[in-house]
Amino acid sequence: MSESTKEAFRRLRPICVRLTKEQTVENVLELRRSLEETSEEDLQQLQEYALFPLRIMLKQKQRAHERLTQAVLECMTHVFQHTHVHHWDMLEDTFTQLCVLLSSPANNGQVADISEEVKLAVVTTLKSLLLAADSSLLVSLYSVRRLPVIGHAVSVLLSAAEQESARKLRLETLECLMVLAGCHSDPPDLEAERPDLDPSLQRQIADSFASFLPGITMTLSRVIMGDAKQGHAVTVAATEAWSRIVAMVMSDSSLGDNESQQSLKSHDTDVSERLRSLQVRRTEDWCSSTVEKLKVLVERIAGVVTHPSWRVRLALVEFAERLLMNCTKSLERCTSPLLQVLVSQVGDDYPQVADRCRQVLGRYSEAHLGSRPLVEILEENLHSLATSLPRLMRTADDGKKLSTLTLTHGYLRLLGPRMTSLLNSAPHLRRLSLALVQVLELDVTDVNIVGERTPGAGFPGVTVSSTTSAVPLDCPPAGQYVLTNRTKRFQHFQDPRIYQLLSQICQLLGYYGDLSLLVDHFLDLCQQSSLHRKQAVLILSQILLGSTGTEIPEVPARPPSEETTDIICSLLEEYISPKNWHLPTSSQSEYIDSSNTTPDWSSGATLPLKDTSDWLMPRSSPRGQQISYKTLNSNVLLICLQLEGIGVFSKVLGEDFKVFLIQSLYPVLEKLGDDSAIISETAHATLVSVCVSCGYGSVARLIAENADYLVNDISLSLRHFSLHPRAPHVLRVMLQHSDKDILPLVQDAIEEILLALDQHYESRSVSFLRVLKSLVGAINRWFPVNKSEEQTQRPSKTSWDVEGPQSIRDFLVEYHRTKQLAHGLLGDDDITDVEHDGKERTEDSGNEEAMEEPDKKPEVPVHVKNVLEVLDRCRHLMSSGDPWVRLQVLDLTCEGLVALQDSQDQLLPQVHQLWKPFVHRMEDSEPLVILKAFETLCIMGKVCGDFIRKRVLKEVWPKVTTFLTNQAKISQKAGPAYTHTVAYRLQTAILDGLGPLCLKLDIGETQVDLIASACLPYISTRQPAKLQQAACSVFDALVQLDSDVVWLTLCDVYCPAVPQPPHPCFTQVKVSGSTSEKSEFAANISLLMDKLR
Repeated sequence: MSESTKEAFRRLRPICVRLTKEQTVENVLELRRSLEETSEEDLQQLQEYALFPLRIMLKQKQRAHERLTQAVLECMTHVFQHTHVHHWDMLEDTFTQLCVLLSSPANNGQVADISEEVKLAVVTTLKSLLLAADSSLLVSLYSVRRLPVIGHAVSVLLSAAEQESARKLRLETLECLMVLAGCHSDPPDLEAERPDLDPSLQRQIADSFASFLPGITMTLSRVIMGDAKQGHAVTVAATEAWSRIVAMVMSDSSLGDNESQQSLKSHDTDVSERLRSLQVRRTEDWCSSTVEKLKVLVERIAGVVTHPSWRVRLALVEFAERLLMNCTKSLERCTSPLLQVLVSQVGDDYPQVADRCRQVLGRYSEAHLGSRPLVEILEENLHSLATSLPRLMRTADDGKKLSTLTLTHGYLRLLGPRMTSLLNSAPHLRRLSLALVQVLELDVTDVNIVGERTPGAGFPGVTVSSTTSAVPLDCPPAGQYVLTNRTKRFQHFQDPRIYQLLSQICQLLGYYGDLSLLVDHFLDLCQQSSLHRKQAVLILSQILLGSTGTEIPEVPARPPSEETTDIICSLLEEYISPKNWHLPTSSQSEYIDSSNTTPDWSSGATLPLKDTSDWLMPRSSPRGQQISYKTLNSNVLLICLQLEGIGVFSKVLGEDFKVFLIQSLYPVLEKLGDDSAIISETAHATLVSVCVSCGYGSVARLIAENADYLVNDISLSLRHFSLHPRAPHVLRVMLQHSDKDILPLVQDAIEEILLALDQHYESRSVSFLRVLKSLVGAINRWFPVNKSEEQTQRPSKTSWDVEGPQSIRDFLVEYHRTKQLAHGLLGDDDITDVEHDGKERTEDSGNEEAMEEPDKKPEVPVHVKNVLEVLDRCRHLMSSGDPWVRLQVLDLTCEGLVALQDSQDQLLPQVHQLWKPFVHRMEDSEPLVILKAFETLCIMGKVCGDFIRKRVLKEVWPKVTTFLTNQAKISQKAGPAYTHTVAYRLQTAILDGLGPLCLKLDIGETQVDLIASACLPYISTRQPAKLQQAACSVFDALVQLDSDVVWLTLCDVYCPAVPQPPHPCFTQVKVSGSTSEKSEFAANISLLMDKLR
């Protein structure tokens, strides 16, 4: 014994003696502090002496309190971690005591009812004891004689790992279980023997644990598939323990080796037959039956590949790697599910998982091709998966669907370039294509798809400014499913991740497969059955998007080939052919099926398509048979998917797509003007994709640079309008999405539209009026009104505008001077010099300007001429028998009057010509037409108030006042439901617009009294609140025109206070109005009187 050891002994001896006598926590902690100060060499020499009092404390029949037990166990752990155990008695005794301490005395194989801290300390001590034991001792520990003890330890550890709630305790238990099995660390080469264990000992451990393999695998499987609340670390540890123990027991290197059996017989000759019966012989029959059971568990564990934690998925990759590399022969029947685990993770979002998968698959494919190549296994699995995919998508939950598609994606990714030979097999191609088509079946039962229409045939959600400026960056890129959420509905799934995986599968087919073969095959599916048409178009878009590799991660991108360009050309012709493009999308569609039977596009029947477009005829009469909304939904979705496909074509070809604009731009613009909101939105997204791909800065620039052949197509279509009823839509969207530079280019088309309107005004006037409204709206946008000249009239000021005695004096002086001037009592010399000089200067400047002006009138601008032509048609159509046409004409008239506001020489003659047919609309049989007519009258008053003042007072004022007077009696007695009637809307609109109209017309005293008298009943509190507010606004306007008349009118109804004369010389004014505050007019008249003061 060295001096240092003696010194350590002298230091430890009194502590150990005191601990033997007084078993307290303080003494144990003091012993541990002393042990920590002792070197490992000295501690190895004094190991038994230091552990003696601790072992005595554990052997006591009456257990010490838990804090003391925990301190003892932590002290023993420190000793075992820094020493080696060379004596069998110490190993056996300590191992037994620890198992007894952890076990429940009542329930055999269960964990004792002690604190989690003590359990953790016991498991940690047991692990350190096994790690410190010599290999020679382990030979005895894993003998047949000790098999019950090992089994008991395994049972208790499994119970703790499954049932305990403390995460740290479960992790330590699983680690201890792997240490007990001698597989707690991997060798550098997974196929080599463990370097720290003798091969014979390793086989002996495998023989022993073969007896416990069913319980271990089943328990750990339950832990692996347990609740996510247990934490990913527990799942990872359980997965690692399962694979290590199974790989050790089922290893190819140890199975079939007789050395282990011979060593058992030589070492355990005196073992009873009862103990020998506990030992499992790893024969071929045992292996065969075990593999069948393990395969079930492996398939269950493989379902964890969709776990949200990437560490769990990485642990599954290592799980599959360990079993494939160590148990290639013994677990051959498990090869397929293990490959599924690896294949499904090839495309994982985390590079740690994906890269490791590729490494493992690469090693396995190089080392184990053998008689059954890996490619054949993958192809066979892929075929069986494609067969079951439609059924799984219909019946399984989203998690199962996601894992199945992930596996399919992984198989295709692993096959890579070998996919071409697979797709050359007709059964494989047909099975895979039908699976994709059935899975991607769209839901056509939503009524909103066909029910949502474009407001005013405009563009919902798309403003003019967003299309004439730079291309919006937030628009969805080409190739993505741009249909909105209300139409992005599939029959068999809802999770967007499922659609993303399906898109990636199609893109892989396009990148690695034969593009011509795939396109021809899916086009054949389109022709064979109408049920497959929409899905086939969607799949073709994704296949072409993946052909260049730009959307597939970790593959090199490649430019489109000439073959790709030819394929896109043929697909484009197929998409925009009349049989696929001009489908009815509403019951009022221009194109309908002229045959007696309605083709059901959403049915599953396989019907041959008509080869020509003769079956498409413009609607000339109401249909005898209505199309079902499912059919219309199907047609809408098909058109949207074809528009999406055109966007994909542009992205694939880039700027090379410009050569196809002459074919595709006109049809896309036609759909942009469609009445279906969904089709219009999708067409706009397609235009944005084309702009981005072809290098155009905006949609307006795209239209302007291609306007020449667009206008030519429009003109040709209008000449045969009966065959091309949607031609006006194209011109309408061109005007709405362009700037003023396009006006000269579309002038011929505008003239064609006007000529077509003259020829087809009875049947197609609504369609043309929409185009003309877009034209006038575009002119208003391109040539805005001059703000400085917009207000040409000013309301007259009254004596009430200025208060005080000085204002009264000035009023009387001015009145006297004006009266003398009117009677000729004042001459020109008496007029003020300032006024005379001002008039003279004005006349001189006017004469000079008149001499400089040429005799001929300035030329009328082109846009003004267009507006004049439009208003000329409005004059003739304003008396149409169709109320919808009358509404459209009045709306168009409003736009046209605003456009001519700066051109008074052209505006006033047009107003004169429009007046006679217009004034009859104020007496129209349709209340909505009267409402629109009054709005038009307000616009007229705004742009030419003085010009129409006399006409309004003579022809309109009596009608308006009569209506207001008569209707006031009805609204005063009506209930709350009256606010939902058209009459109420008309009353509100007239009262809201009457005030500004009176100001624009600058009406006189008589008319102010007339309007005030008509509006007076509406300030009664018995009227609806909104009508009271509107009537008060009329009086506010009338006050600016003649406050005296308004004051007298109000006082005749209600006078809050009797007016007193300012001086006794004035006579008192008598009013007939009530002075009672309970009057129904009191509240509103009081407010108006306050404004008058």
